[in-house]
Amino acid sequence: MLIARLFATLRTRMALWGGLMVIFLAALRVARRQGRQAAEAEFAIRAADARIRALRTSHEVTHEIENLSDDERNRRLDRWMRD
Repeated sequence: MLIARLFATLRTRMALWGGLMVIFLAALRVARRQGRQAAEAEFAIRAADARIRALRTSHEVTHEIENLSDDERNRRLDRWMRD
């Protein structure tokens, strides 16, 4: 009787600790997945911002070149080709 009661108590404690471990591991998994999703979203936002900056810069350069006189454009091209 005493041994059976000890085994029952041990089994109950092991079940409780096992349940706690499962809950803890599930919480860690959820936190990791949310962190990964947040990092991926932040990366996508930064990449989009970089693309927007590149497009704006390209547009500004194109606009600047189109507004130059032919002589100035040739002078800058010659200087650029020398460098």
